[in-house]
Amino acid sequence: MSRKPKPRLYLRFRTPDGKQSPYCPAVYDCKSRIRNFWCLVNGTPEFHPNGYYYQRVKRDGKEKWESLGTDPHGAQWKSVAEAKTEAYGTEDVLGLKANQPEEPVPAEKAPGYRLADEVREYLINVAKLAAKTYKAYKKSLELFQESCKKTYVHQIGEQDLQVFDTFLLQRGNDDRTRSNRVGHIVTFLRNEQGRRPGPPITDVTITIKYVESPPQAYTRQELEDLFRVSDEDERFLWRFFLGTGFRESETAVAESTDVNHDTKMIRVDEKPEFGFKPKDCEKRCVPISDALIADIDARAKSGSCSLLFDNNGRPDGHLLRRPQAGRFRRRSQLRQVQGYG
Repeated sequence: MSRKPKPRLYLRFRTPDGKQSPYCPAVYDCKSRIRNFWCLVNGTPEFHPNGYYYQRVKRDGKEKWESLGTDPHGAQWKSVAEAKTEAYGTEDVLGLKANQPEEPVPAEKAPGYRLADEVREYLINVAKLAAKTYKAYKKSLELFQESCKKTYVHQIGEQDLQVFDTFLLQRGNDDRTRSNRVGHIVTFLRNEQGRRPGPPITDVTITIKYVESPPQAYTRQELEDLFRVSDEDERFLWRFFLGTGFRESETAVAESTDVNHDTKMIRVDEKPEFGFKPKDCEKRCVPISDALIADIDARAKSGSCSLLFDNNGRPDGHLLRRPQAGRFRRRSQLRQVQGYG
């Protein structure tokens, strides 16, 4: 039984430095169907959508490279026909002329936007957001550049996001963290806010599923235990969290002047002197108890500045890192416990 003629199909593309690559063997699937624009580069499959197909042929007793254009399926058909011509001695198979003129190599396209340059520009603009937001995007983009070997942003595809997710999994990141970091990269690619010079890439995304754990309120006994082992400053902090439901960043910049004694409200407002803006630019007033107002007034009289929780006159950005705070970080849950604040 004679073997089926095997086509000799190759892909050639422009390298990042603008030079022509070597002739790289085309990649096929398990059913011998060509994988569009995939080729083996030093034994590793790579995707090059701007590649140009070639085949190795024999003309007048000499081997030469013949251009087949940019259509993968058309190139495969021509390559199969050439292989049959060589195998069966036919000069014209399925209408393919043996001496087909070479198609010109496409002119070099304008270079794309380099990933490293785009990340640098993007982070310059993200730095205007909250410090935690900047740090999160910076870390995600740094990790992505470790896993992604693409030079230009337009070369990034869903396969690169899958590789990135595997990279994070190998680092020991949980499902929620992986979802957040992949989401940062998708936001970077979409570029909806114009934070990088390159065009948006809107069709590259993957979904990382994770289990959302429901919040659990702390019991009265747990809070009593917390207050028992805390000093007076810490007990005031816990009462403030319980009575206001403030976020940690809001509590850090809280001042005695934020309290309106007539309406029994405490205000969350922008404070540029501390570099603080409410989340989602949401200014609001929160009702508080008479007992908490009395605590705040007492604190204002004994304090050295208007801040209720200062660190040498500046906001204390690590309130929840105090010794007894480890198990009591969910401020929204603490408000559910009645009888405090």
